[in-house]
Amino acid sequence: MILDACDMAQARTPPEFVAWVGRKCDELSATVEAKAFARSGALLVKKFYDEIFPLARFVAIEYAGRNDVWVQPNLGNDNFDACVTLENGGERQNVFIEVTYAKDGYDLSLRMEVLARDGYVCLTGPVTRSGRKGFTDRRVSVVPFAANHLKALENYFALVEERLRAKTKVQYGKSHILIVAVDDYLVGSEDSDGPQFTAFAAALLPKLLLDFSRVVFVGVAGRLFHSMNRENGAIV
Repeated sequence: MILDACDMAQARTPPEFVAWVGRKCDELSATVEAKAFARSGALLVKKFYDEIFPLARFVAIEYAGRNDVWVQPNLGNDNFDACVTLENGGERQNVFIEVTYAKDGYDLSLRMEVLARDGYVCLTGPVTRSGRKGFTDRRVSVVPFAANHLKALENYFALVEERLRAKTKVQYGKSHILIVAVDDYLVGSEDSDGPQFTAFAAALLPKLLLDFSRVVFVGVAGRLFHSMNRENGAIV
């Protein structure tokens, strides 16, 4: 079994946690069967890719090389997705991590259907579907289309804003950090993307009543990392 709930919820030091996530990524892409499982949308797979993988990107930078820190994913329904315990002069401090992934989950799931069926899929272009999933009349297709980059960025920024606004509806606390997983395959394909994203986030955060000590934008490709004050949008 590639993913096991008890194993996923185990506390690890940052180097151990990042290495474990890397091994699981390798295992999930090692065979045809493993790839099918990775694309299945099963609960543990979704937890791994939507929460634990972005968490590893954050941990790799925030706590690089530290062995006095413990990272423990939370698979329950609490208002945090992981707890980070720091040793500080013999005392322990808990930091709670909430993770949200800025993506269109439904659009991506349809593209994954095409990928599983055909072995390839275009990440841009309109998607059409008919029939119910799992039935013989099911039809999903993607029309290849080169999207305008500026328009794609505009649409993606709107998606990031939507995810952030959703987090204003829940109380968290000053011991909570919000990680926003960002598609930096898209945001970062051109040199101007990084400054545009920073300006967008810095202008947006002060307008939102987010109950977090700070907000960290983490690129899933590992290229983007912005830790920002949620009150004034300043990079911290």
